[in-house]
Amino acid sequence: MNANLIEIFSSLQGEGPYVGRPMAFVRFQDCALSCKFCDTPASFQKHGRYRVESEAFSSNFQSFANPVAPARLSEHVAATGLDFVSLTGGEPLQHGDFLAEWLPELRGRAKLLLETNGVLPRALGRVLPHVDVVSMDMKLPSVTGMRAYWEEHEEFLTLAREKEVYVKVVVSTPTDLAELKQAIDIVERVAPEIPFILQPVTPAWQVKEEIPLERLKHFYQVSCEHLSDVRVIPQLHAKLGIL
Repeated sequence: MNANLIEIFSSLQGEGPYVGRPMAFVRFQDCALSCKFCDTPASFQKHGRYRVESEAFSSNFQSFANPVAPARLSEHVAATGLDFVSLTGGEPLQHGDFLAEWLPELRGRAKLLLETNGVLPRALGRVLPHVDVVSMDMKLPSVTGMRAYWEEHEEFLTLAREKEVYVKVVVSTPTDLAELKQAIDIVERVAPEIPFILQPVTPAWQVKEEIPLERLKHFYQVSCEHLSDVRVIPQLHAKLGIL
């Protein structure tokens, strides 16, 4: 089984509690969602080729034909020399069967972080045994411009709590407080001890808005009333202008 990629590159993790950690990023093509704050529009394009950074942090890339086979992808990842790998996209779990075949090859050689929109619990079930950390988004309709995914998010988190997991919620000026409380309720019910990350929308690329500090502080205070580990972590890569 093969999969279509966009790129493989090295960078600092830009989001969540591992922010600032050097990682190899494997970016998969395709995402069924269309969040209006999405910072990876290339996810929605078809890619005949993918690019690979020839040496970690070199910014020198080589081009290869899609799709990629598991063995070839393992070679690309090993060549980075990094022992922390982020599976990102797009939405990597749309390639769940591929991941279930490929990831066992990496076990013990690298720590694996799955970055996901948190709406594909069945795919997660196939992949979860092979990853170490799950970075799970919770999508608020007032921010994304899409429908709610509360049932999918709750089922997803119920599975993901078997591993190290944290939840990220993007918040912006139009964030509906009732929706944020819905996300808080799910985490409080399923895994109240995990990190709950409020990620203020970043004015970068096609995104122009910025959340006022007082509104962000209010969201933080409301979250802290119910959860024990609430953090506000902006996007580092957007601030630094890096991948």
